[in-house]
Amino acid sequence: MNIKQDLTHLLVALFMVLVNISMYCQNLDDSPFLNIKSFGAKGDGKTDDTPALLKAMEAATQSDGTVYFPHGNYLIHPIKVPSHITLLGYSAWGYENKDKADKDYIGKTILTAQSGDARALLNLDNNRGIRIIGLTLDGKKLGKRMHGVYARHSGSEQHNIIEDCRIQRFSGSGIRLERSWVFGVRRCLLMFNQEHGVDITGGYDGWMIDNQFTANNGYGLFARGEPHPDKTKEEIKDLKFFGGASVMVTANRIEWNKKGGIFLNKSNSMQITGCAIDHNFGPGIKITNGTAHTISGNLLRSNGVDAKDDACSQIWLENVNGVSVTGNTIWGWYNRKEYKFEFPYPFYGIIAKNLQGSVISQNAMYQSSSKEGISDRGGNGTSIIKDNAYVKPKIEKIDGGGFRILENK
Repeated sequence: MNIKQDLTHLLVALFMVLVNISMYCQNLDDSPFLNIKSFGAKGDGKTDDTPALLKAMEAATQSDGTVYFPHGNYLIHPIKVPSHITLLGYSAWGYENKDKADKDYIGKTILTAQSGDARALLNLDNNRGIRIIGLTLDGKKLGKRMHGVYARHSGSEQHNIIEDCRIQRFSGSGIRLERSWVFGVRRCLLMFNQEHGVDITGGYDGWMIDNQFTANNGYGLFARGEPHPDKTKEEIKDLKFFGGASVMVTANRIEWNKKGGIFLNKSNSMQITGCAIDHNFGPGIKITNGTAHTISGNLLRSNGVDAKDDACSQIWLENVNGVSVTGNTIWGWYNRKEYKFEFPYPFYGIIAKNLQGSVISQNAMYQSSSKEGISDRGGNGTSIIKDNAYVKPKIEKIDGGGFRILENK
């Protein structure tokens, strides 16, 4: 009797194991993850993995699939990404390798450009519902004005999202959202790009949250306000709008960019809140010819480094209507040691010229600038500019060049 019971229990257990194995295999077949190596990719930094990626993306469009990239260095030529797929990796990138102790600092899942004669390495164009997550994109400075990611709509919201990506060394911008409608850029590092970190010329209705824009040759965040010289008449007619609008720029670190932190021209309804804008080689924030912007709760520190004239400023506002600049902390940090200051940059805390219906108030401006806290250039008659706590730094020139900061008492 016991032998029969034991045999029955054994058969039941074996049956359950077989059922679980069958279900597991079925789940593998139905898995939303399409491993790019199953399509022939090597990820060895030597093989051209473009054909494998194209096959994997095509398969993803025919299923509910996500193209998954295991750790590796995937060499690819520029491609166009179809709608409603996800490109997913777990690159786990760092920042720099200053102590030479981190060989994987740029990440463990890398898409490396093999050529640069294209608009972007990943061209989203007019496609929608795309997710690019957890990848390192390396442009190797190839081509002329090739961007890392590019998108542009033709009449409908796109809702493309880029998350947890390191996008570096592109001959254009890290990301260019040209007339892109509804987008998100989150937890990304935009670094060492030859133009800007993110160019939103013509882009609107978006979110930029928890990103780091660092050491780009242009601005960290940029909206030209005018057509780029390389645009044809047909493209200009199609694009129509060349500013940026209704983008929430929140909790980003924007630093060490060569032309400045943020530049917005002919833009409207931008919200810049809770950002750290630090040590840019031009204005921390420059906004011209725009309407209805909010600049609130940000830290601006030692911007305008090496810049001349008005570019040597923390915030520069000119020909703007309905801008609110309140509750920011602005500091010059004149005794900073990590960079040699030949002159006491920045010169100006906030430059205000031709502002209508605007408010500049309640900003903490301790040693924010060496010449003026608020530089009122006129034309601000309908605006409120008051109650900003400016303390001018005491600076002493040193014989032979340079200066030193004296304690304010």
